[in-house]
Amino acid sequence: MENKDLEKKYDEVFKDGAGNFFTSDYFEEALTIAGFHNWKRKRVLDIGCGEGRLCSMIAEAGASEVIGVDYSQEAIDNANSKFNLPNLKFIKDDYKNIEGKFDVVTMEGVMEHFDDPFYQLRDILDLVIEGGFVITSSPSFLNPRGYVWMTLVKLFNIPMSLTDLHFICPFDMKNFCDRYNYKLEYKPIYQDWGSGTMMLVDFNKRLRNALKDADMDDSGVSELLRWLKCATPYFDNNNNTGAVTVYKIGK
Repeated sequence: MENKDLEKKYDEVFKDGAGNFFTSDYFEEALTIAGFHNWKRKRVLDIGCGEGRLCSMIAEAGASEVIGVDYSQEAIDNANSKFNLPNLKFIKDDYKNIEGKFDVVTMEGVMEHFDDPFYQLRDILDLVIEGGFVITSSPSFLNPRGYVWMTLVKLFNIPMSLTDLHFICPFDMKNFCDRYNYKLEYKPIYQDWGSGTMMLVDFNKRLRNALKDADMDDSGVSELLRWLKCATPYFDNNNNTGAVTVYKIGK
């Protein structure tokens, strides 16, 4: 699967209602990105804006201009129906066609859908003025949820997501920033999703669906979940173990 193949999928997702597709509503993710910077008088591009919630937060926080771009017409239509702010605009297009430079580019859960995420991240950093930032978030896998996920994907080629093309961890982003001399800050979120009750709820649905789609027996899922529930008090949480990580990359 390639990124271009996801356009139809996301049109279906946003037509049916994003809440019916995603396990979480990801409010904390958008809130963390919005709280990671001072937006006053900033020109901002949000790539993969979806239905526009993050864009609206940044616009309300005082940005001079916010452009949300997405390749799903359904998402853009939903965004326009939900938000009407003078400093906010939504466009159905490829981000590469957006003109000008920006103080900040944001991406909420987007990089893992790119065909070549770190090559494209370098392109996106070229859209940012000197001294500006890219703030991006992606699922992270340095947690019990991630270890089960990576085992199924890497050993048995069992897709655990219908849309994720890559699996980005803090060490990937550190290596990228070290290589190109970018500044990096990051914050983990959704610790419970990585190793707690939310992990169990997610896996109860996701594991069964993934195994069934692969024509494999899912009868052991309940026993694995019982074991994970007993093990959760012994998992350690730290700055790398959230189920999602928010990164701030500076030029």
